[in-house]
Amino acid sequence: MTERSQYAGNLDKVLDSIRQLPSLPGLVVELLENFGDENVNIATLANKIAHDQALVARLMRVANSPFYGVSGQIGSISEAIAMLGFTNVRGLVLTAGLINVFTGMEKYFDWRAFWRHNVAAAVCAKLLAGGTGLNPDAAFTAGLLHDIGKLVMWSCFPHDVARLGELSEESGLSPLQLERETFGFDHTLLGSEVAKRWNFPVDIQHAIALHHTHYLPGGGKTMADVIYTANLLAETLQDDEVCEARQLQVNGVAWSRLKLDGERLAKLTAQARRQFQSTMPLLSD
Repeated sequence: MTERSQYAGNLDKVLDSIRQLPSLPGLVVELLENFGDENVNIATLANKIAHDQALVARLMRVANSPFYGVSGQIGSISEAIAMLGFTNVRGLVLTAGLINVFTGMEKYFDWRAFWRHNVAAAVCAKLLAGGTGLNPDAAFTAGLLHDIGKLVMWSCFPHDVARLGELSEESGLSPLQLERETFGFDHTLLGSEVAKRWNFPVDIQHAIALHHTHYLPGGGKTMADVIYTANLLAETLQDDEVCEARQLQVNGVAWSRLKLDGERLAKLTAQARRQFQSTMPLLSD
């Protein structure tokens, strides 16, 4: 068993002590605040996006990827919006902006694997939300950020967190259990508290907190339902061969929570896989 952290059981102390956690760029904050606003000034946001060269570089790689069939033809944010639509560009910008915030942590953990999973969850969440009446943009954001607590843990306690994988194999305990033993809380609670301090919408805070919580009978179609299911489904997008047990688990959860039949879930999975692959240029250096 791990030694208990000096912060164990005191989440507020952890949050107050986080000095190295980056602040969100103003553009990312603005996108988070405005994704539900149908009257957002696209030209103004496009101009702000254009002034962040690191972000633009990632976005242009995606916009000019073969997936969109316009390789080499998009040279500006305005052209990207015209070709891809503002909703798609906004999601890509949010993703690229958050990736840029947390660059430089490669020595601590596999950040590409982290973002591959979270981008996959975001894509799945957006598609799942489309059939529930929930805001697809908000679902994309919640999927993208559902593991933000892990980033905070890696940023603040890299050596403690690095040991958890080995300890999980040795002890048979889940990573969540070991996080609680080590820190007195897990990444879902930490992530939801960070989201609260960053002023994310309440439904996104709840989805982050509950993305590992098992289905409760009688629950409605909430953002938390979507993100829980998207988190499972995302794992299947990244495997060349999905094990039968995992696929059955995804099917059962999706049917119970979101009442998806097998045909629709299969179509959604195929569509999500294509969209997921189209976003991978975001993770290029």
